[in-house]
Amino acid sequence: MKTNSKFLIIPMMFVLLAMGIPQELKQMNYMAYLKSDKSAWKNNVAFAMKLYQDQPSPDSEFQLAFTEYGLLNVSMVDMDKKLFESYVDECESRLEKLADGKKYGAEAKALLSGLYGFKIAHSPLKAMMLGGKSSDLLEQAMKQNPESPIVLKMYASNQYFTPEMWGGDKELALKAFEKSTQKLLGTDLEKSWIHLDNLAWTGILQKEMGDQVKAKATWGKALEIEPEFYWVSKSLLPSLN
Repeated sequence: MKTNSKFLIIPMMFVLLAMGIPQELKQMNYMAYLKSDKSAWKNNVAFAMKLYQDQPSPDSEFQLAFTEYGLLNVSMVDMDKKLFESYVDECESRLEKLADGKKYGAEAKALLSGLYGFKIAHSPLKAMMLGGKSSDLLEQAMKQNPESPIVLKMYASNQYFTPEMWGGDKELALKAFEKSTQKLLGTDLEKSWIHLDNLAWTGILQKEMGDQVKAKATWGKALEIEPEFYWVSKSLLPSLN
C-alpha cells in the first residue's frame, strides 16, 4: 500500500519526543564535534529549534542553547567570524534568559561567560568591556553550582585562556578539567562531546606542565572511549616527544 510520507512527519516528531529525543540530539552533537563538522552543527541547531518550538520548556531551551554553543565552539577552530556572528546573538539572548531561571541558571551563566570569551577572541578590544563581565558570571555560576560538570568545564577554560597576570592559573585549570570529567561520569553527559573535549584539554595541560606520560595516558583514555577522535590520534598524540 502506498503511504504518503508527509502524513507521518508530525506523528513521528511526537514519537521521537516521547522516546527522549534529547538523547538523540546529544548523539548528533557528539558526532558533529568529533568531525568538527560545521554543517552538521547547523543542522543540529535547526533540529533543536524545532524540538523547542514543538515543546517549549526550560529543558528543550537549554538543549537548544547548548547546541548553539557547540556550533560557536567549532567556529573558533578556524576563527570563522561569519558563522560566529550568524548565531551568537540568539545564543546570547537565550542564555541570558536561562541564567535568570532556577534549573539551568548556573550552567547558563557559565556558558554565557564562555561566549563572552569567544567574543573577546574575535575582537580583543572587547576585553575591556566583556572581560570583567565574563569573570563575574563565572563567579556567580561557581557559587550557585560548584559541582556542575558544565560550570567546572567553563571555569577550567577560563583559567587556561586567561593570562596569568590577569588571574589565569593553569594548575587550577587542570584540576577543574579533571573534576568536571569526574562529575560527568555516570550522568547523561558521560557520552557527550564535552567528555572528549575535557580529556583533550586535560592532556594539553599535562603536556604543557611537563608531564608527557600523563598526557599520553589521558589521550589514550580518550581514544578508548572514541577511537575516531582524530584531534587526539592525528594531532595531539603525535606532538609528544
